[in-house]
Amino acid sequence: MEVHRTESAFSGPVGRLRSIVQRAIDLLVCIILWCAALVAAQAVREVFVFVPGFVPLAGESPEGFFTFVGSASGLAVMAVLLATGAGSISARAAVRRLVDGVGLRPAGTVQQGLRWVTVGLAAAVVLAAVAELVVSLPGLTSVRAAEDPRYVALAQTPNLIRFRFGLIAPAPLEELLFRGPLLALWLALLASQSRGGWASRRWVRWSLMAPVIAASVLVFASLHTMGGSANVAHAAANGLITTAVTLWQRSLFPALTAHGLYDAYAFTWP
Repeated sequence: MEVHRTESAFSGPVGRLRSIVQRAIDLLVCIILWCAALVAAQAVREVFVFVPGFVPLAGESPEGFFTFVGSASGLAVMAVLLATGAGSISARAAVRRLVDGVGLRPAGTVQQGLRWVTVGLAAAVVLAAVAELVVSLPGLTSVRAAEDPRYVALAQTPNLIRFRFGLIAPAPLEELLFRGPLLALWLALLASQSRGGWASRRWVRWSLMAPVIAASVLVFASLHTMGGSANVAHAAANGLITTAVTLWQRSLFPALTAHGLYDAYAFTWP
């Protein structure tokens, strides 16, 4: 009996430790896959260098495209090997978990898809209206188009290519990087609420979400200083609006729609 008790006492902590390690590895697999998605999103931007008539806006190059594609492939292979060798879930299950966590699961019904498109269109209109409002606010400065190297490059690029670039190039990377983790945290808190866990109270959820949202918006805005303080203010508003629609709809697709449509408009008619 003493031997049995000793073995049970030993196997219990070891089993719990093994479970913790496997969960940590599973989380690491999802993070690596998320990084692979971010790098692949940057490759989408770089691919425009192969479009005749496109003038690079921010150093896009063929070398950059192949580098990002190779890096994304390497990260994906790393995640698969880690999941196969040490994880408790398969690589396919990790991909599904990531897709669900950052809100990239396709609409389940036509009605849901139409609602996401409608919300995205409405948010794009709001973004355009805020852009016009911000420019007129006193105390905010903006860089003239002739002095902004991005707009100089845009002026040399045909309108149709500008529209396509704005529609599909910037939004995926920025939404995956900034709004994706926010949605993952929000869904995790809602899951805890449904289980009656520690996040079942609204004030607990929002006391966690508010500072994270603020930090995300501030970092996002700080990356848009090239166009002057007016561009920073609009980027902050952009971050708040796209965060709101993402958390509201529990999907990244409305924010992708709004961000892509607004950038297409802004790049085509700067």
